Amino acid sequence: MEESIRAARYLQDAGYDMLNCNNGTYDAWYWAHPPIYMPENCNLEDVEALKPYVDIPLVCAGRLDPRTAADAIAEGKLDGAGFARNFLADQEWVTKLMEGREDEIRPCILCHNGCFNMAHYKGVPNDQDLSDSLNMSRCAVYAETMQWNKHYISKTSSPKKVAIIGGGIGGMEAARVLKLRGHEPVIYERSGELGGAFIAASAESYKGRLRDLLAWYRKQMKDLGIEVHFDHEVRDLAEFDGMPLIVATGSSPIRLGKVSGFDRTVEACDYLLGKEEVGQKVAVIGGGLTGCEIAYELYLQGKEPVIIEMKDDLVAQKGVCLANSSYLREFFSWKNVPVYLETTLTAVEEGKVICSAKDGSTVEIPCDTALAAVRYRPAPIDVKGRKQTYTVGDCAGVGNLRTVIWSAYEAAMKI
Repeated sequence: MEESIRAARYLQDAGYDMLNCNNGTYDAWYWAHPPIYMPENCNLEDVEALKPYVDIPLVCAGRLDPRTAADAIAEGKLDGAGFARNFLADQEWVTKLMEGREDEIRPCILCHNGCFNMAHYKGVPNDQDLSDSLNMSRCAVYAETMQWNKHYISKTSSPKKVAIIGGGIGGMEAARVLKLRGHEPVIYERSGELGGAFIAASAESYKGRLRDLLAWYRKQMKDLGIEVHFDHEVRDLAEFDGMPLIVATGSSPIRLGKVSGFDRTVEACDYLLGKEEVGQKVAVIGGGLTGCEIAYELYLQGKEPVIIEMKDDLVAQKGVCLANSSYLREFFSWKNVPVYLETTLTAVEEGKVICSAKDGSTVEIPCDTALAAVRYRPAPIDVKGRKQTYTVGDCAGVGNLRTVIWSAYEAAMKI
């Protein structure tokens, strides 16, 4: 804090008119760009501590709650508050706040999939497409942001009834855009609720923003009057003859059939949905984003997670921003969560998992539960030869929320 005070005074004496403050550094971007794992108002206390030492306006940024920020300003602890990502997700954010229409706000979920997704892991400085590097400040949850010439609502001159198979985020986004364009979308969902895999993806305790997004989509379906058929599993596409069709059936988990005892594992989504319980010590098989987020949740619950990953780094995957992945890696290191890299699961037995290390040696890891967070594969339905058919989201290729929403938007634009 003494260094921060000296820096603030130096900048003031150097003639700066305002200080916009957070705790971020190049090797800890999660302070400047807080992911979902960081607490709300994570920079506020430290920024407020600078107030007595400077005379120029002091502004705080970094996952601020607007009401908390307003209270701090009213109490003289701050002069201003900085917000950015909220406006990328919904350009009417402040207006809706002021008018008491908070349930209409499309929430930022702090994912960095569109606005700032530099993906870094061991041996890879930045696994990011050039198109992403040159076009930041877009938004995973709002396809139009900073892409106004590519993604926009154009009214149709030929309204059609459009069938959508799957009521997850992809299906709902397609329905939303189709309805705004003047079409008549109809969703066929095999379960009894809208949300699909996103229900599990938003289940962890710290993912309130994701649950807000799910609530927003469900409200959109209601407000737009979109027809939804629940408990309707499509078995024959003949019922949609002559209609455009959007397939948004998501993905399914891969099961490691060659691993002895793999059937003993708890599947990640089954755990997140509360279908299966886990013991105190949990071996998380898979150190990608899903596995690491579950391990983080387990730690927050007082459990003892152990992460087992085949690759040489955690979250070694394209599209996950360094601000997110580095927080998880450093959190596990800070909390001494055991991590086994370059380690392959070979068997699941009672009270332990057996793995093979990089050097070929056998590693036995005691655990009460083995939880599988391995990989997923697209789960489309067979539409071969059918015209006017579009496959969107994970059933076209497993990705992230950005690829789901943008592909759904783009498919809805083509009809």
